[in-house]
Amino acid sequence: MNVLRKKADSGWIAAAIGPALVLLLITAYLPIVYALTLGFYRKSAFSPDVDWAGVDNFVWLLGQEDLWFALLRSIIFTLGSVGFQVLFGLFFGLLLNEVIRGRTVLRSLVILPYLLPTIVIGLVFRWIFNPDFGIVNQFLLSSGMVSRPINFFGGLNTAMPSIIMATSWQYGSFAVLLVLARLQSINPRLYEAARTCGAGTWRCFIDVTLPNLRTTLMLIALLRGIWMFNKFDLIWIITQGGPLQATETLPIYIYKIAFRDFDFGRAAAGCLLMFILLLAVSAIYFRFFNPTKEVEVNR
Repeated sequence: MNVLRKKADSGWIAAAIGPALVLLLITAYLPIVYALTLGFYRKSAFSPDVDWAGVDNFVWLLGQEDLWFALLRSIIFTLGSVGFQVLFGLFFGLLLNEVIRGRTVLRSLVILPYLLPTIVIGLVFRWIFNPDFGIVNQFLLSSGMVSRPINFFGGLNTAMPSIIMATSWQYGSFAVLLVLARLQSINPRLYEAARTCGAGTWRCFIDVTLPNLRTTLMLIALLRGIWMFNKFDLIWIITQGGPLQATETLPIYIYKIAFRDFDFGRAAAGCLLMFILLLAVSAIYFRFFNPTKEVEVNR
């Protein structure tokens, strides 16, 4: 009787989750496998033929100077954006953890950018940094800090920092939420013990707060680093990789190979190279830092 009941339960479970698994397989995993294997074939949008290319697509990509410059820009963008997001999350996490007036309103304002669609963020920053009527240029001109408007997204030296600022403002809320959640779980007795020993605010931050935030900050750096390295939409909305490839990161470069040159095989090979690079970085991260081991300071 128990065997029949277990078989019936297994049947109901399979019937319940089976359609979802099939849908996930068709919409998620099969396209991933197809994209990864396409890198070993010659595939163009103007021909139905798919010919075996072996590693020719990878050899061609690795021989392109633009690929390495795009990789360098991706690293600069990722490091800059993640660094600002970590600092943003740490600052506002510490601020919102304190008992201050208007904390609820401030918390809502800090989280708001993360809830906005990317297209809205892109259009808003294009308006804010507009050289003709943007509020940033109006403020700089009226205060006498500059003598003429700055084309933030159109300058070779200002485009990348402006893109980094836009992404940091949008996704810094993610870091704030994680930092704030960790701060509120720290045992208050640790601060009481530190103050009893004569520690001031700075020493409490160095000796108590930072050790407890170590794992959280490293996790933020890993997750945001992967997402920022793959970032495409906001950069494309604002600059499309310009001016003169100043913001053309690796995803933008691969996108142009696929939908400007219509070479899907080489574009897929570029995606596979990105996947291997991120996999290697993640392996190094988990090799030297184990996020499952929290710092033991709560005893």
